[in-house]
Amino acid sequence: MSRRTTSTLITVLTFLAASTAQQPTPTAPSSNPHHEPITEDLSHGATFKFKIAPDLPEFTFKVLPNVQQPDGEGSPQSTIADVQVFRGESKEPLQSLGDCEWLGIEAPYRGSDWFRAEDMNFDGYLDIFVLTSWGATGNESGCVWLYNPRTGRFQFSKEFSELGGYTLDPATKTIITRGHAGADAIEAAKYVVGNDRPVLTVTVNQDWDSDKQEYHCVVKQRHGSESHLVTVRDFWTRSMGDACDPTDPFGEVGKK
Repeated sequence: MSRRTTSTLITVLTFLAASTAQQPTPTAPSSNPHHEPITEDLSHGATFKFKIAPDLPEFTFKVLPNVQQPDGEGSPQSTIADVQVFRGESKEPLQSLGDCEWLGIEAPYRGSDWFRAEDMNFDGYLDIFVLTSWGATGNESGCVWLYNPRTGRFQFSKEFSELGGYTLDPATKTIITRGHAGADAIEAAKYVVGNDRPVLTVTVNQDWDSDKQEYHCVVKQRHGSESHLVTVRDFWTRSMGDACDPTDPFGEVGKK
């Protein structure tokens, strides 16, 4: 295996281990009727202002609420009915953020960065992310709209919206995702951006086999112009914690 391949996979595996400690896990509702609400109150809507690019006027995003009653624990359940976009000082909306399935989304958890602007495709323009779903294991998903400098509008991206929880690395122009399929089942991936779409380059999958009482780790990577991923690491280990340990990702320890 080349030194470059090893470096790439270590980057993904390091994120896999580190994000376990860094990933915020929403607190489950308490049976105490006086507990603190775990969700944000969107019943009155919200307004966000972002400078998408230095040479563009400021954009204003007005969240129109879908008002719902709080749950039995008193946590707000209102969500989003629509998001109107205004350019500069205009009083007329430029557009609405469409194509996202607002119906059935969840109220965001308290303290979350649920509506944000960041450069998802690394083109120098900020794009919009809206959190739509989250879980106690730390899994998150949301809708993404990419700013199109040719039209001056935000365009829904199905591909970026399917990433789940992610971390952007502007320095390398890569995206790393991580999710839980269970207490010990972890899926991580690394993407580059091509033609305004995330292109998968590395996957890391960890699972626990209760029969063997071992962790199974499989690492796959795309090589060159290949259209599929090739397995570059496949091993079993009894070690506790993340089986895909970045301290020895390609050693012989635990390999069978």
